[in-house]
Amino acid sequence: MNIGVLLSGCGVGDGSQIEEVILTYLALDKYGVDYICFAQDKSQYHTFNHLNEKVEESENRNILKESARIGRGRIKTLDDISIDELDGLVLPGGVGVFKNLSNYILEKENFVVDKDVDKLIKDMYLSKKPIAAMCGATVLIAKSLGNETKQLELCTSNNAHRKILEMNNVTVKEVNSREAYVDIQNRIVTTPAFLGTQNLYEIKIGIDRMVREFIELIG
Repeated sequence: MNIGVLLSGCGVGDGSQIEEVILTYLALDKYGVDYICFAQDKSQYHTFNHLNEKVEESENRNILKESARIGRGRIKTLDDISIDELDGLVLPGGVGVFKNLSNYILEKENFVVDKDVDKLIKDMYLSKKPIAAMCGATVLIAKSLGNETKQLELCTSNNAHRKILEMNNVTVKEVNSREAYVDIQNRIVTTPAFLGTQNLYEIKIGIDRMVREFIELIG
């Protein structure tokens, strides 16, 4: 079993939410599942200073290089990944999903998913390979797959992103961060993570459950 983990940089403000990524690795290791991380080799939308919470206008960073900080030495470019080598796909959250993997940060409800990321999600879905997503990454799943199936079910917490999910034909399930929701028909598992709480232990439980259900879908 080999799982792909799609990263969008390093740091919640302009890339992947690091805690969600590490907890995903922890759960995959717990269940004895191999994984490979990958990211796009291109400039990120902008660089966010996580100390003063301001954009660094003069600094330009690469998504792949930033993702490699949390890639555990096993990272590839998205272009080098074939879905034939993957049994499933995991998408951690972080604002990078809105800035780098899509243009949601600019276009809001009129946003589009990056074409290569959109193709990856659709190809995994059409190949009947399970997908897991957490936090804001569920919005990408909604946009890519909302018109691929008549009944897509994804979860959130505190009604976060509910409007945009429902606009993309999603039946929204409200759960807490200790839980994960399984859309059995579409082979998709989601958990709210930081959408529901700032308590890292509760998020750990939810991501662990997401990964466990995800692995069961693979079989």
